[in-house]
Amino acid sequence: MKGYRKSNLLWLMIVGFLLSGCGQAISQKKSLVTPSLESSQTVPTSTETSSPTVQSNGCKKIAFMVTSGKNSDIYSACPDGSNLTQLTDSPSMDTTPAWSPDGQTIAFASSRSGSSQIYIMGGDGSNPIKLTSDYENDFPIWLPNGKQIAFRTMDAKGLWSWRIVNIESAQVSQFTKPSYDFFYQTPAWSPDGNKIAYMSLLEQKQRNDGSSQIHVKNVDGSRDVALTNDIWANVNPVWSPSGAKIAFLSERDGTYNMFALYVMSTDGKDIQKLSDPSILKIPG
Repeated sequence: MKGYRKSNLLWLMIVGFLLSGCGQAISQKKSLVTPSLESSQTVPTSTETSSPTVQSNGCKKIAFMVTSGKNSDIYSACPDGSNLTQLTDSPSMDTTPAWSPDGQTIAFASSRSGSSQIYIMGGDGSNPIKLTSDYENDFPIWLPNGKQIAFRTMDAKGLWSWRIVNIESAQVSQFTKPSYDFFYQTPAWSPDGNKIAYMSLLEQKQRNDGSSQIHVKNVDGSRDVALTNDIWANVNPVWSPSGAKIAFLSERDGTYNMFALYVMSTDGKDIQKLSDPSILKIPG
């Protein structure tokens, strides 16, 4: 049996987020922010729901955050580093940008109001609008309909959950049951918006072996199916743009905290290894 090393898994989650194409930073004597353990663990998302790039000025622009000291802002740029544009300029932490499906709007988390809340703004940084005002909220994920944003919440009791905000009405609804385990909160919407892939600890509880498995279920919670079934940690599901494949990270090579990148069909078959296993730790 083994226990999770949350510091290593935090960095693993960040790397998985980068693999989805959502976190490419441009070096301008600044570095990509590693979120703090208390309030900002990165959540893996599907490529389609987070829409990490948008066609503009002859390139698919990437939105990302850079930090200098205790402040971070959101920028956009072409993948080759050209057309670098600063989108926010706040003394607070502006983090985790995500393009809307139509490429016109960016959702992000910001502490500019005193606590971490969800905002949206134009793709050029214009007209920022605050969507949430309670608790601590981060990691916005656009739902495929472009009208709702899912986000993670930590409440006053230290419980983690996912909620959904309707952009037009700003009405917030609960999506997952609150839990003390932030690492469990890892939904990834399919490109068509009908299914969710996530990391489940159900098998770990049943077998007490320290494993985690990739599950897929309908958005309403029905037809929950385990796609992996082994004694290792399988984490960070990410949908392919077509919705036919799911990428994930796994220890299944046989060494704890050594994760390789795999891809499989959405029925759990045809698993292919795409990288050598690596140990992943928080820098510094």
